[in-house]
Amino acid sequence: MDNHTLKPIIKPQKDSVLARPRLQKKENQTNFLSLKEAFDLEIIEKNPWGQFLLFIEDSYKYFTPRPQEELEKRAKIIQNAIRILNEHHQESWVEILSIIPQSEKAEADEFYQEISRYKRLTPQEVYQASQTAIRVIINHDKYGFVDGKIDAERINRKTQLNETIDYFHNNQYKTYFIIAQLPELVPEDAKIMFAASKAFQEIIAAGSNFKLEEFSMALMRRFRLTRADIKDDYAQSKDQEKDQIERDLRTQINILEREKLELEQQLEKTRNQASQESVIEIAHSLQNGRQPALNQIQQMISLLELQIEETGEPELSCEQALSLFIILRNLMKTFNELGIEPYPKSLKGKLELSQNQLSEYAYMEGKAFANEQEIKQVECIQQGWKVGEIVITPAKVRELNSDK
Repeated sequence: MDNHTLKPIIKPQKDSVLARPRLQKKENQTNFLSLKEAFDLEIIEKNPWGQFLLFIEDSYKYFTPRPQEELEKRAKIIQNAIRILNEHHQESWVEILSIIPQSEKAEADEFYQEISRYKRLTPQEVYQASQTAIRVIINHDKYGFVDGKIDAERINRKTQLNETIDYFHNNQYKTYFIIAQLPELVPEDAKIMFAASKAFQEIIAAGSNFKLEEFSMALMRRFRLTRADIKDDYAQSKDQEKDQIERDLRTQINILEREKLELEQQLEKTRNQASQESVIEIAHSLQNGRQPALNQIQQMISLLELQIEETGEPELSCEQALSLFIILRNLMKTFNELGIEPYPKSLKGKLELSQNQLSEYAYMEGKAFANEQEIKQVECIQQGWKVGEIVITPAKVRELNSDK
């Protein structure tokens, strides 16, 4: 059915088989080579029409009565009736029958009645219906009749075939009407196979008969084209889609987890870098002022260590104490320039404190606040530290006695 199918290589015989199968005369009977004798099996199985003809060869005895001269004669009448219908389908049944030889009129008319619902359909309608069915069988051949795979496109193909087969299902006349036309309409490489198939030639030679009523169901069962098969394929397709969605989601989850890990690592790296940059900035601020604070801190530590080594106690002379005071004052100025400041500015004096200010002050001693509106008089017992408006260490306070 695929026009791009490789042309089959005919197996060599003692008498060469070329474009047509050889004929052998035996007791005045015409015998064709079987398809498997004329072609390599691999070639047949790869060709969609080869698959169809293998089905014919495996099953034709169920659709074909024993050879009878009367059946063969009737089959030729029906073949002629099909040819005339196809050539004159735009005319009426009466006009078509007038073309049929008188001796063939009765059988031809019976055939026409069976394929036209007793002539409720016109020749044009019968012709179009048959050609539509044949086109579906022949043209939609990307996957052949079956290739073992299941997906939405293949299910659609099977559904089309099922609906097409329904046209001639359980009807010997329509079945014969369709299959008798196939050899002339299939691709060239398939025509050779049809001509080589002994089984197909015997079905055609037997004409329409009651056994052909089983053909459509056997065909659907062979290639899993029944509605039950399609329903099963659809269910499997949905399961496959679900599995694919789950696989895709797992893949996306893995990708997102990797990206999350990479982002966390990048964030940690950025934090460390920012922290290091902040420390460097503070170190520059401390060291690059008018009074290098880091040097002064180191000088103060060295001074105290020297006193401890000499006297066992950090005793300082007036001059040393003054130097230490200057160092500490300069250091505090540097902190202030960085925005690091103590609060409140002085430990002297009273402060008013409400419950809403407890995030800035550590309330160390005193009675609990009765409500948010209560204002207490407190004194600072240890200053806190801020950077701008951010509290680093809250100032410690205690409630003043009411008699103070």
